[in-house]
Amino acid sequence: MKRLSEFIKAILAGAAISVGGIVFLSCDVKYVGAFLFSTGLVTVCMFGFNLYTGKIGYVLENDKVFFIDTLLSIIGNCVGCLLIGIIKSPVGSVVNICSSKLEKAPLAVLVDAALCGLLIFICVDIFKKKKTIAGILLCIPTFILCGFEHSIADMFYFINARMINSKSVVFILIVVAGNAIGGLFIPVMMKLSKKLSGEKAEEKA
Repeated sequence: MKRLSEFIKAILAGAAISVGGIVFLSCDVKYVGAFLFSTGLVTVCMFGFNLYTGKIGYVLENDKVFFIDTLLSIIGNCVGCLLIGIIKSPVGSVVNICSSKLEKAPLAVLVDAALCGLLIFICVDIFKKKKTIAGILLCIPTFILCGFEHSIADMFYFINARMINSKSVVFILIVVAGNAIGGLFIPVMMKLSKKLSGEKAEEKA
């Protein structure tokens, strides 16, 4: 039952991010749209929903169950995106946006996804430790305006554009991997830093 509960929270997270995607696509002024996209992650954090990009940065400090739940959250997030993406008719220029995404080189997609993952980890960690959405309101517009790739948002875009095919699936898989690389960058570097600091302290002793 607990796993089912977590899966439902993942579906809700996908739906929340999809709503953020809708408002972004609906705004004529991209800066306003980028800011309002933050609604999705604010909702996820405030309600404790399970978003893959918000969880992946914490797999190193948790057990295997958390890791499995994080991977399963991708499926739940996708279901949430599917529900919203299908019932909502294609929004704004979503078809053109998705077409341009598929034209990007795989390495460029991976890099853009990693940078997005990095920003998501930063703002989620600020929320967890400081109990403020300030990081979300800064980091989300930043990744949107920079054109970085968020796997769950991209799921919604492709579903809403009715562009579910082998190319879009491969694209999403690359973004999922890139988000993980970026989300784990700070935790891995911090662990390395602590390890090196400990070794230096032992040498001095």
